[in-house]
Amino acid sequence: MERRGSGIGRATTLRLAGRGHRVLAYDVDADGLGSLPPTVETHVGDVTDEDRVRETLPTDLDALVNCAATYELGAVEDADWDRVEAQFRVNVFGTLAVTRAALPRLRATGGRVVTLSSVLGRTSLPLHGVYAGTKHAVEGLFDALRAEQDTVDVVLVEPGPVRTGFNERAKAGLDGDASPHRDLYDRVRRHYDPGGVPPERVARVVSEAVESPSPRARYLVTTQAWLLVCCRALLPDPLYDRVALARVRNRSVPRAALETVAGGVSASVARLLGRRD
Repeated sequence: MERRGSGIGRATTLRLAGRGHRVLAYDVDADGLGSLPPTVETHVGDVTDEDRVRETLPTDLDALVNCAATYELGAVEDADWDRVEAQFRVNVFGTLAVTRAALPRLRATGGRVVTLSSVLGRTSLPLHGVYAGTKHAVEGLFDALRAEQDTVDVVLVEPGPVRTGFNERAKAGLDGDASPHRDLYDRVRRHYDPGGVPPERVARVVSEAVESPSPRARYLVTTQAWLLVCCRALLPDPLYDRVALARVRNRSVPRAALETVAGGVSASVARLLGRRD
């Protein structure tokens, strides 16, 4: 359940429908829903409206796919409070409301919940703090939910960058004229391009999670996601912070990591030689 007219939600809807699943799409975006094929049952509504969601769900529901998300870029200290609340309302509270409404039906059918999180649910990047905070919250909630369920599988899908237009819209919304981070904002607006895979790549993984007889608890999607998780696990915090900053300055994760480690080694050698002098 997401903005099904575009991005991962649309790609997932089309893939599951194309594979013979009966798909019900629920979204606040009526125009986006209207662009879906007539074989998809559509309902307009807000994901945070738990009563409305409960009225909409079929009694024979056997899989729920949570895709609802909104995304903003900006330094933590600059974040507009209304936008912070909006991200948590959709990304966390909406996802939780839909899941709670669906669980009784999924328990009856032995179904599963597949939730789109992000690699930023495991780590973070500069200017992504609020969005990463919402995804960390999702990961915490659904890790607990998975342990609590006896008959319902709970799965997290954690993509890296995906070409959905999210990043372009978020960059356009950066307003740093009065910010102490305005130089970084300017660089990000002009240069930051995380790349990414087509949404159909993520939809294939979601489809696998829906159809697998024994789904994994987590599915990391994209090489960049794997590299970022490895850097987070292997590098000390100061080095990881430098890699993360280099990433939003538009260096690739491997290049940023190599440059950071090489810079650290070079500085250490220089200090040692200086002491010998």
